Amino acid sequence: MWQVLKLAARASLWRTTPDAPLAGLPVLLGFAVLTAAIRTALQVLAAGSAHAFNPYGLNAVVAWLALELAIAAFFVRPANRATALSAMFVLSSVADLATAALQFGVPTLAPSIVRSPPWTGAIATYGIYAMAVIWWVGAMANVVGSLEPQPARFRLVARTVALWAALFVANALVPQAPVFLPPNFDARNANWWEFLYALHQDKNGDTHIARAEITRIEKAQPALLKTELARLAPPRPGATDVYALGIAGWADQDVFGKELNGALQAIAGVLPIKERTVRLVNRRDTLETLPLATFENFTAAVDGIGTIMNKDKDILLLFMTSHGEKTGFALELPGGVAELTPQQVATTLDGAGIKNRIVIVSACFSGIFVPPLKNADSIIITASDANNTSFGCAPERDWTYFGDAFFRQSLHPGTDLESAFNQARILIQGWELMDHAPPSNPQGVFGPALADKLAPVIAATQTAAQ
Repeated sequence: MWQVLKLAARASLWRTTPDAPLAGLPVLLGFAVLTAAIRTALQVLAAGSAHAFNPYGLNAVVAWLALELAIAAFFVRPANRATALSAMFVLSSVADLATAALQFGVPTLAPSIVRSPPWTGAIATYGIYAMAVIWWVGAMANVVGSLEPQPARFRLVARTVALWAALFVANALVPQAPVFLPPNFDARNANWWEFLYALHQDKNGDTHIARAEITRIEKAQPALLKTELARLAPPRPGATDVYALGIAGWADQDVFGKELNGALQAIAGVLPIKERTVRLVNRRDTLETLPLATFENFTAAVDGIGTIMNKDKDILLLFMTSHGEKTGFALELPGGVAELTPQQVATTLDGAGIKNRIVIVSACFSGIFVPPLKNADSIIITASDANNTSFGCAPERDWTYFGDAFFRQSLHPGTDLESAFNQARILIQGWELMDHAPPSNPQGVFGPALADKLAPVIAATQTAAQ
């Protein structure tokens, strides 16, 4: 193994290694595993702290390594293959690490540079990639030259260029997927297959919104969110205020938008959220008036509310309604689908310093939000547990089963959240029995510190309404 590293180190300086020793299959497999680990670690770094694990990405990494080996084997003599391919993995890892160092190091060490036009434009990206390719071709040529009888220099470089081209074509043709999905992951850019499919869909008018329109919508988001936040009333001296953030995540079914409006109206009868509510809605009829439910808007909204509210005494109520998976809360966005994960929600709330929070999630598998949010200062209510679906999201409905039972039929002025939840759970169980549906098992966790803090607020709201 050390001899292979020495061979790769000399090759990285474009120098051959006389009498290079030959490695065996175990060494090659070891370097393949190391390369996979490095590529996966770099994906974690690129995705940031808030990311979602994608098991298909692991399959893609293994398949790509196997493909690299199969293709590169055609360009090296059989006796030298294990050594040459081991050195190739080392050189590829060095190139990946160097590129990542430029990508993440330069913005940290020299932020003024990354804001300049040469760096932000395509020239910098293509230039860095071209330098990496030239370096890799030269280094790999020296690896092959160290292991085989010296051919003409031109033929050696030409063969190595052909090797790189074959690997590049394979990389473009094989559908790859990342192991870790960043919050802003767009499946259309995951690989060339997805990109060409999306392009074909755009040309045939099959997508909901054209790419130019998507760009315009994205650019409008900061202003729309700023308008929402500007409407929020400031905290009242000596009072406990409740700020609400409502999210309707799925555009193709209007039940979620209806449920959001109905839920906020019901909550306003119990908690003082009037003039203290922000909406993030994924619907075509609100694109021009309300910010979208995206991860970026969610974090910005939480941060914005956090700067207005008194975080020591005020409460944030987060209500989310959409489809759900076992990995997160579904967001149907212009041009694609994303997820808001429990870890992202917890990290965002904690990062904004919001201690007192009520989180209500109406979605399938929404019980996944309980563990990362559960504490004495939090109330978490979900439409199902972590392993079951919830029901009632048909387009013609005004409520899901959970929304109907909790907000419309159980949450009345003067009612505390735990009592409303217990009544709603009984109603849902009855409806599911009549429909012969599997139990959704709604979850309710009521942090004692927040429940005590909320009791006089609920009483005061009831008194003010009388």
